[in-house]
Amino acid sequence: LSVSSVVPTSWYRRGNAVLLLENHWTSGGLPTGSTALAHAAAELSNFWGASFTYSVASLGNTMCVSCARGGPMLRVSPYHRVSVTLDGDGRKALVPELDFRLASGDEGRSWAAQVAAGVLGRVGTRTSLELQAGFERRADDTQWVRNYGAVFSDTIHYTFAALTQNILELEMRANVTITPSLSVQLYAQPFIASGGFADWREMVDARNKSYAARYAPYGGGAQPGGFNQKQFNSNAVVRWEYRPGSVLFVVWQQGRSDQRDPGTFEAGRDLRSLFYTHPDNTLLVKLSYWFNP
Repeated sequence: LSVSSVVPTSWYRRGNAVLLLENHWTSGGLPTGSTALAHAAAELSNFWGASFTYSVASLGNTMCVSCARGGPMLRVSPYHRVSVTLDGDGRKALVPELDFRLASGDEGRSWAAQVAAGVLGRVGTRTSLELQAGFERRADDTQWVRNYGAVFSDTIHYTFAALTQNILELEMRANVTITPSLSVQLYAQPFIASGGFADWREMVDARNKSYAARYAPYGGGAQPGGFNQKQFNSNAVVRWEYRPGSVLFVVWQQGRSDQRDPGTFEAGRDLRSLFYTHPDNTLLVKLSYWFNP
């Protein structure tokens, strides 16, 4: 169900609202997904944009086909998500963007909180700059770890654990048109994702209505190892149309990767570790020539 309004009022210029219900079943009739969503968005009278979205997934007796990675279907609990976005006036030289997201599921054992902000800047008609930053902290109580035992036997153990993650992402873009035939594009993105596991369990009663009864402790007190994945990707592209239809591209790419300090997160330390890592540099040159322009 969707409703739109294109008649301006004192506080918005146009808006729309959406209600959605979606269901999925296996060929045998077992429910594998049930989602309800409500969304509203509007362009305000000052030309800013705003939106609000609420959704809930895994309603009712929903079964997950792939959660156990080849094991039996696992009953999953409802998962709620809320997001709010705010976008600046696109006519201005500086256009800000804000994005907030919250989520909760597995009867409160899983959750997520995310905030992202960015700004798009234009200098005249030839240059644009875009900066974005986002941070997310989340906990997934039923993160699959590994299946142990002989495959297709009744001795296999389908194990899960509570995974807590921190995710930091930065993104920068620049486009500069020097002349109608010469332009430069720049892009850079450092990314950090770290996580640690706790409460290692195995699945014992996959379809039990009680969340806690679906699992039992596993590993004798041991916990799976954590991770700290850091990456940096960047490129610079120069495009020169030296004659009509004939173009020269010069591309420089740099990549960095680091996995030190698994299971912990410190933004400053992790960024330093990433940029102290030896880079992989690649230079590409492409030349095209049109014989009959």
